[in-house]
Formats: sequence, structure tokens, C-alpha cells
Amino acid sequence: MIDPAQRSPKPLHSYTVPVVSESGKQSESSAQLAAAEQQAKARFEKAMSELREGAYRFSSRARGQSELIIEELIDPEGETVAGLAEVEGDAGVLALGQSLELITFDTWLFGQIGDREALDLKVEDHWEIWFTFGAWIGETIRRRHGGHWILMGDDPHTWRLGLSKIPRELAPFVFAEQLLRMGSGATRKMVTEIEAIRQGHVEQEARDNGKSLDRIPAQYYIRQHTVPVGQWMSMDFTGFMNLWKEAPVSKLIEEIKEKGPRLGPQNAQLVERIVAALGGAKQDVALATQTQDRGLYEAIAQIVALRRTTVPVAVDILEAVVMPALHVGIPDKFPPLDEDDFATLRKQVELFAFFTEVIPHKYQADDEGFLRSIPQEHLGTPYLDGRNVLEIGKGDWVIVNPAHFLPMLQEFDPEKLLEKYDEFVKYIGSLPDAPRRRDDGRALAEVTARALADLKACVATAAQNRDALLFRLLPPAP
Repeated sequence: MIDPAQRSPKPLHSYTVPVVSESGKQSESSAQLAAAEQQAKARFEKAMSELREGAYRFSSRARGQSELIIEELIDPEGETVAGLAEVEGDAGVLALGQSLELITFDTWLFGQIGDREALDLKVEDHWEIWFTFGAWIGETIRRRHGGHWILMGDDPHTWRLGLSKIPRELAPFVFAEQLLRMGSGATRKMVTEIEAIRQGHVEQEARDNGKSLDRIPAQYYIRQHTVPVGQWMSMDFTGFMNLWKEAPVSKLIEEIKEKGPRLGPQNAQLVERIVAALGGAKQDVALATQTQDRGLYEAIAQIVALRRTTVPVAVDILEAVVMPALHVGIPDKFPPLDEDDFATLRKQVELFAFFTEVIPHKYQADDEGFLRSIPQEHLGTPYLDGRNVLEIGKGDWVIVNPAHFLPMLQEFDPEKLLEKYDEFVKYIGSLPDAPRRRDDGRALAEVTARALADLKACVATAAQNRDALLFRLLPPAP
């Protein structure tokens, strides 16, 4: 997605080493941190209590007023789920799938809104039914499958449930509001979505040879909302520079109008705003002579020059795991481990992070370089404004020579990486002095494998077309 507004007025990330404060200030800072952690813990425990109590109130209220045990509606062995499966996808007989229980629950649920025509969360009774409904949805899924509540603010709309066995994040209170505003058919949609989540877990268990594994820690989801993400882009900068520096603005506008629709309807308004803004420029001269605005420069570049992007990945994962895994390569054997390694394992470091740390790197990384791996001589600026300083933490792009990655990525195979990691887990388990550990790193390994496969495709596109390979930071998800 293109969005110059994603530039942050404050740095999102720093590559500098923090300075250790004086001991007195350090003690004061430690005390403040401890107090903040205690307050956060208290808020979390209070919210969890409200979630559990809300889920219970909703279920009890439904049972007492409609004589329905709503847990039976989502029972995979029950008649409701079986009935929905029989008619799924057949629009002509969907009405026949509306069992008496579904109709009864629909009627009861919307009866809670009373005489008002629509949900109004400023009304206390409406807020109560919405909150308890969302709590029941989230807690029911968490108890059934396992997961982590991610509570980033006071508004339940922002509360997320990250599942622990499959990489999926849910917004139960957003879903509850959608259902309450939906009207007839809401219960059918609720049951269908919850059953789809169950089926996802069944499929994952089959892939895990019949084992139900808690693969994904809370930190995986917390990162998505607290850590900026990094993204690679392959761009036709030669063509873009011709339009920016040489062509008249009128020609640039034509190109934007032609290529804008390929970015999808979600970006249509932004494209229209850019076209409107360029309408006020001098049409017969190049835009480079009229502005040096980096945000506008980036937005137009994405419209007219973007060929391929990678899926954004949390920048701490990029630095600490993805880049090291790339430099490790596909190892032939595993090194012997000593007591220091076992001590690290006892600290509960994720096993895949340990894998990238203890296996010798096949390719040398520049620890002082960009992303703690890329030497300065492979970096460049994409801008023409004369400023040589790149503030990557504020959203500036940086050019990276794709040739730096080619030797490492030529041998990379995501399946081979995962196979080697699985062998490493067995190797750890075979060592008598190693602490007994469950495999808590498989999800991180899969994220890394996908990220590197994505980077390989992006680098290949850049190399094949002689494009510029660029990196940028984006703010964390809201």
C-alpha cells in the first residue's frame, strides 16, 4: 500500500547503541520501569477478569432468556455445524440451513438491542451486550484452541486474540460489533467463522503428525503492534527518474493515471489526490525543478515504478533472526555445544533464534552495517535533494545493491532451511546435557523462511530488470 502519511515525525527505530546512564539515574529509571511493569500487569489482570466474567454473563444470559446453550451451536458434532456444512456454498438452499436454534439465537440476540433500530455503544445496555458478546467469542476460542490476549489500550475494539497453534490474530470485539449490526444471519456467520478456525487447527494438527502444539508465543503478536516493520521493494528507478527529472508534469500525470489503477481500489483516493496536487504545478516543466518533497517523491515512485514488494516483517526479527539465517546458509552439520550454549538454552531463548546464533555463518556479515549485516559500500540514497543523511527511522528509503544478496540467495531454499531446523531440534534433544525444551521456534522458523523466499523473489526481480532494490521502515500495525 502506498501512503506517504506513514512517515513518522519521530524515529521508529535506531541503529545506534544506547548510552548507559549514571548509576543514580539508572536506579531511578529501573524503579520507574518496575512500577510501569507492575501497573501494566495490574491492568492486564483486571481486563482478563472482565473478559472471563463478561463471557460467563453472556452465556448465562442467553441460557436463561432463550433456553439455548450457545456452546452447543458451535459444537462440531452438533446438528447446527453439520447442517451448515451440508448447505455451504449452495445459495438456493441456504435458508434451509437456518436451524431453529440459529433463528432462536438471532431473535434473542437482536432483541437485546430493544426498540432502537441499530446498535449504539453510547447506550449502556447496548455496550453491555456488545462487550459480553465479544468477550464470549474471544474467550470461547481461546479456551478451545489456546491463545494470547493482546491488550494495547483501553478500547476493546483494539484488543486482539493471537492464536497459539496457528499464526492468526482475531479482533473479537470488532467481529461482535459487525454481527450485531448485521441483522438476520449473524448467528450463522458467527458459527461458520468459529468452525473455520477449528478446521484450521485440525489441518495444522495433521501437519504436526497428530500433535497439538503451542507454536506461537505472545511475543510474536506483540511485535506486530509495537515494533516497526521493514519492507523490500524492487523499482524501475531509471524510468521513474526520466519522469521525475526530464518529462513535463503533464506527462507524469498521464503515467500516474495509467498505472494508478493497478494498485487497487484501496489506493484510488490517494492517486486522485496526487493528480489533483500536480494539477497546480507548472505543466510544461519537470517536477524535480519544482519540489524536493520526499513524501511526494516516494508516493509517485510507488505508483509508476514499483514492480515487487515483500511482506513487511518486524524489524527486530529482520535484524536478529532473518538476516543471520541468510548468512548461516544451509548448514551441512551442527557444531558441538558447550555449557555456555546450554546456559543460553535455559534462558528460554526461542530455539530458531538459538539456531541462527550457534551455527557458524557461511557468509560473513558486517555487524556494524545496515540491519547489522550489510556493509556501507552497498548502500545508497534514492533522493535527489542534496541531503546525504538518511533518517530511516523516520521513513527514508535506502538503496541496497542487490548483488550483495545474490550469492547467499542462490542456494537458499525455504524447505531445506526448515528441514535443517527440524534436524537441529532433534540434535538438541539427543544431547544428554542439554535442557529439555519443547520446539517453540518453529513458527519463527517459518516466518524467516517465508521472509527470505520473499526477499529472494524481490532481489531476482531487481537483478533481472536492473531495478533499484530499496528498503523502508513502516510503523507497527495499529
